[in-house]
Amino acid sequence: MAETRIWATRPEEQNAEWRKSLEALGRKVIDLPLLAIEPVQEPEEIQAIKNHILDFDQFDKVFFVSQNAVREAFNWLHNYWPQLPLGVEYLAVGSKTAEAVRAEGVPVVAGETSMDTEEILGLPQMQNVAGQKILICRGKGGYPRMGEILQSRGATVRYCELYHRRLPAEAAAKAAPLLAAGCAADVVPLFSGETVQNYIQVLEANRVSERGMVLVVPGKRVLQAAESAGFSRVVAVENATLPVMFAGVQEALRSIGAP
Repeated sequence: MAETRIWATRPEEQNAEWRKSLEALGRKVIDLPLLAIEPVQEPEEIQAIKNHILDFDQFDKVFFVSQNAVREAFNWLHNYWPQLPLGVEYLAVGSKTAEAVRAEGVPVVAGETSMDTEEILGLPQMQNVAGQKILICRGKGGYPRMGEILQSRGATVRYCELYHRRLPAEAAAKAAPLLAAGCAADVVPLFSGETVQNYIQVLEANRVSERGMVLVVPGKRVLQAAESAGFSRVVAVENATLPVMFAGVQEALRSIGAP
């Protein structure tokens, strides 16, 4: 029987803590980030961010969709707004993102349970937004549903796209010998739909058609993406917080009978 391995796939700067948690389960852990976060580089992208930051006091609400969005946005804000403008309401998708905003000394409203857009769009203060100007701080080309719903409710929505999410250039090559050894017994926690797609790219680059490994994914949308890609063994958990994903890994190990 092939050895059961667990893949640690978070961005490199976030992977060490996660890997240590997984190692406590007594399985071999593969350290292979499948997502890289890179600040935008092109002059027109930088100018677009600057324009939004300079107009920051014109927005009624500002959303942060991730911890990365908080970090990059406040790097800009500290340069242009020594004191943040009054009257702006801050919102965050997920408890970790909210913690990052609060660490900047800013009060924030957050969805604390499912970490998805549906939860935050259901909050009372999100129902009557007609005529409001809303800024969504996110990565380049992020999931559009939040903006679309807010626009349908009458808000004017702008996107401050602060970073790119990419598959690390060396990921496929680093994965090659690991995949060559067989991956049917692997448990692969993937924290987003984009990471699912990156994992598929790594498999395809190495001509691996195997889809029998057990994925652990957060939420229905990512579950649907994984199943649509042919993965039949998927453990879906409520959100992408580390404790919840860790519990999902434990469930996945039980599902394959790993001690």
